[in-house]
Amino acid sequence: MKIRPANAADRARIQEVLVATARFTRQEVGWAMELVDLAIDRPERGEYEIHVLEEPDSGPRRKIQGYVCFGPTPLTQGVFDLYWIAVDPKQQGQGFGQLLLKFVENEVRRQNGRMLLIETSSKQSYAPTLRFYQHAGYAEISRIKDFYRIEDDKVVFSKILSQP
Repeated sequence: MKIRPANAADRARIQEVLVATARFTRQEVGWAMELVDLAIDRPERGEYEIHVLEEPDSGPRRKIQGYVCFGPTPLTQGVFDLYWIAVDPKQQGQGFGQLLLKFVENEVRRQNGRMLLIETSSKQSYAPTLRFYQHAGYAEISRIKDFYRIEDDKVVFSKILSQP
């Protein structure tokens, strides 16, 4: 498998993966795609980085199986946000999500980042997502009750990647 920067030709497949997860609303998919477009169309801004995971590495059966979007948190020193991570449901359970998350952590370190923040939902359908972050060593650092809607809290996870 191969993780590489996304390009314009990847846009449709990224959207397919987001929709296939069945975790995001149409509006949320739209927001995710806005960030994809910004990262691809205006990379010089450095706000968002989009990378895709392809499996297999090459050949006619090569296909994007997942993607990540992350970037530096504005007005901070060494803090990054993981905005989106998604793996095609047909490929979940094979470690692709873990590979993408480790890739982001290594990229953040490479860019002298010290902390990675992840914001997510507490909806019941997100229970596997919450466990995924906990198993990856992320600590829940805050929870805002009923943030997104009633009985849907905003949960923030953090992981220190390097000491100042």
